[in-house]
Amino acid sequence: MIQFRGVTKRYDNDHYALKNVNLDILSGEFVFIVGASGAGKSTLMKLLYSEEKPSGGTVTIGGINVANLSNDRIPNLRRCMGIVFQDYKLLQNYTVFDNVAYVIRTLGISSKEINARVSGALKIVGLYEKKHAKPSELSGGEQQRVGIARAIVNGPPLLIADEPTGNLDPKNSMEIMQILDQINQRGITVIVSTHDNAMVDYFRKRVITLDNGEVVRDIQAGTYE
Repeated sequence: MIQFRGVTKRYDNDHYALKNVNLDILSGEFVFIVGASGAGKSTLMKLLYSEEKPSGGTVTIGGINVANLSNDRIPNLRRCMGIVFQDYKLLQNYTVFDNVAYVIRTLGISSKEINARVSGALKIVGLYEKKHAKPSELSGGEQQRVGIARAIVNGPPLLIADEPTGNLDPKNSMEIMQILDQINQRGITVIVSTHDNAMVDYFRKRVITLDNGEVVRDIQAGTYE
C-alpha cells in the first residue's frame, strides 16, 4: 500500500530530516514510528499526507506518487486518509458532532447519511453521549477521541496519527491506543509516530526506529528499544 524509495528530505539550512529511507507498509498493518526528538518522525508522517515534499525519492500510496501531486489534488489525497494530530485541532465553537461532521459536509451526501456516519464514529470512540458538548467541556483524552472520530468518519483505508498521546497522561494514552488498535482490527492501516515507549512495549506491533533521519531498526511485534 505504502512505499518509500530512497526518500530524502533536506531543508534550506542543509539539515537532513530524512536520509535515503526505504520502507514498505502493507494494507491492514499497525506500525509504530519511533525515535528521539528530531529523528525525522514528524517529517515522515507529513510526507504521507503531502504537507511536505521529499527532496529526493518517491512516496507512493496505492500506486500514486504523492510527491508529484499538484496542490489542487492534495485535498483528494487527504480524503482517502484520516489524520490525528497531537494538539487535536478542534473547532472550539463547534459541538463534538459538528467537529466530526465538518469533514464530510462538503461531500454532497444527505443529512441522514451524515448523521449515521458521525454517530457511528462517535460510538466507536465512546463519545456518542457527548455529541452536543463543546471541546472546552471535554478532557484532553476526550478531545483526542473526537479527533479520532473525525479522522475515521469518512471510512478511510489509512489512519495517520502523529504523536496522538503526546499531551495525555498514561491512562488516557492507553485508552487512545486501544481505540487505534480496535480501528486497525477493522482492517484500517494505522501508522502512529510516538515517543511513548510504554505504549509501544505494551502493544507489540511493528516498530520502525528512526535515528538522525535514517531507518536503523524495523521489527515485527517489537518493543521501543
